[in-house]
Amino acid sequence: MSVGVGVQYAVNKKLAVRTGVNKVTLGYGTNDVVFFGALNSPGFNTLNTDNFNSNIEVISSNNSDAIKPFEDNLQNMESGVLNQRMGYYEVPLELSYAVFDRKFGIHVIGGLSTLFLNENSVSVQSPTATLSLGKANNLNDIHFSSNIGLGFKYQFWKSFEAHFEPTLKYQFNTFSRDAGNFKPYFVGLYTGISFKF
Repeated sequence: MSVGVGVQYAVNKKLAVRTGVNKVTLGYGTNDVVFFGALNSPGFNTLNTDNFNSNIEVISSNNSDAIKPFEDNLQNMESGVLNQRMGYYEVPLELSYAVFDRKFGIHVIGGLSTLFLNENSVSVQSPTATLSLGKANNLNDIHFSSNIGLGFKYQFWKSFEAHFEPTLKYQFNTFSRDAGNFKPYFVGLYTGISFKF
């Protein structure tokens, strides 16, 4: 989910420069995990755990055969989802080029965004329980994305326009370490109303 405001400066009839600020919240879910309380949990090297839940062990349900001999002695073993939630303040700097510009218009959009981390949490969830595990410690406080998209606008009054902009945002430098081969990206479907001065 994202909300924000922006400004755009028309360099000429075709080209415009735009920026703004958006609040963006992203979430990733890893399905098919098993979690349970363990006396000597090895923990996560990419997680600063909450003290209360520091002995929660999370493993893939594909690897749960290794604990089968001990499962009668495990308390409250649950199957569920590992959730990571990240929130950012995004500051884009983009160019918009008008391919077609009448009452209805089409624009090509490209640029970069700087993202400032403001929300970071990791939890496990099952049908019967949700437990906070802590915060990921391998997220950079500041990272970037490259943006490319199409903009569709409809001018319903002289100064007011409605916009719809599907945009692909490929993130880089999101993680400081230990992200495996994870390459985050997202597709935003941005819509709103603009006022032209």
